[in-house]
Amino acid sequence: MSEGSFSRGLGEWIGSAEVYDSAGRFAGTGRDTRTVRVDDGAGRITVDVSFEGPFSLSGTYTIADHGSQRTYEGPLNVGLAEVLGDGLVAAHNYWPSAGLSQRFFLMALPGGNHQLSLALLSRGDRLRWTVVGEYQRQAGAPVRSPAPVEPIDPAAARDDPTAGRSRLLLLRSGRWSGRLHRLGGDLEPSGTVDCSETFSPADPDPAPPGSEAMEVQLSGLGFAADASFTLLSDGWTVWTGTGDIVGSAGLSGGRGLSGQFHHDRADCRVWRREVASRDGTIKAVLQIWYRGEHRLGAVYGTMAFDPA
Repeated sequence: MSEGSFSRGLGEWIGSAEVYDSAGRFAGTGRDTRTVRVDDGAGRITVDVSFEGPFSLSGTYTIADHGSQRTYEGPLNVGLAEVLGDGLVAAHNYWPSAGLSQRFFLMALPGGNHQLSLALLSRGDRLRWTVVGEYQRQAGAPVRSPAPVEPIDPAAARDDPTAGRSRLLLLRSGRWSGRLHRLGGDLEPSGTVDCSETFSPADPDPAPPGSEAMEVQLSGLGFAADASFTLLSDGWTVWTGTGDIVGSAGLSGGRGLSGQFHHDRADCRVWRREVASRDGTIKAVLQIWYRGEHRLGAVYGTMAFDPA
């Protein structure tokens, strides 16, 4: 089993989260504060949460550490998370006070004091909110103020898929690259892969009105061969036509992505989730690979952006 440690997440964290509604439109910025502290000597921690934004959550919950898994014991948050690596958890949990189920991943970036997260909040199968989070660990208590975040006006950005940034950070022309960790189906580490993704403008002919086309070249996927394909986007979503790689994903302000892609030659599919930092220099990547409903493994880590 992949072993993780609570030590990477202990302390006081302050973040600015961008919240998007069920249609992917920008709904507002949330201020997210978390205090994570050791609760007892039996492998539990206590988390105090305060989130204020388009919706609000506040209160306390405990987490029990079971090595490769963590149990969220309530009262604010209940569910289960898998520890995919030191500094990365992927959770399916529930917020009773809001009546919302959550699919969530949280990744600590190199250095350990910076985190990126993506939360998909649903009621039943209906997506209600997507939250793109970015957090800094505070140096001590009482907490110091985090670095200022450029405010985004919800009224001005609601109909702008880039949320006022004038560009989709995940789909810019250039190259994302990084050495990612590979896990087997039982989440045992199985080495690393040097992964790259190159985006460049495509012939506009494949793109229907209101969308743009990008040529994408992928290498180092870990569970499938290198490939290239055309990706179409209307700014709110991305999708493919026919080919060896087919699928679609939702976008959140050009910073967050979640969706499924099928790699026909490898006879498998991948659930891709990504979050770019606010400055667009780095992104957190989590890919869970499946054959049918059988999990083949995972690839995760960070990739840096080179516009050249």
